[in-house]
Amino acid sequence: MGERPLLEDITQETSTRFVSFTAGSHRFELALIKADYFPNQTMVLNLDKNRQALLDRELIHRDGHLEHLFQLSAMEAEELRSFLPDLL
Repeated sequence: MGERPLLEDITQETSTRFVSFTAGSHRFELALIKADYFPNQTMVLNLDKNRQALLDRELIHRDGHLEHLFQLSAMEAEELRSFLPDLL
């Protein structure tokens, strides 16, 4: 097979934080990655659901946003929404 052309190839130092917590009846396992590549945003990985999203304080409060991105029920999303501002 021939080589595939890269559109971008960047290496950066990152800060990664692993957080586990319970909210209501749900447990969340998250990895939060900060890098200059995502200015003013944090890459949030939901390790339980194998889903990720770039988030900031404004995006977490958009109606239906967390539900869609992380495939959460409205109650699960609200519980996550209450913790995320302190983590970002």
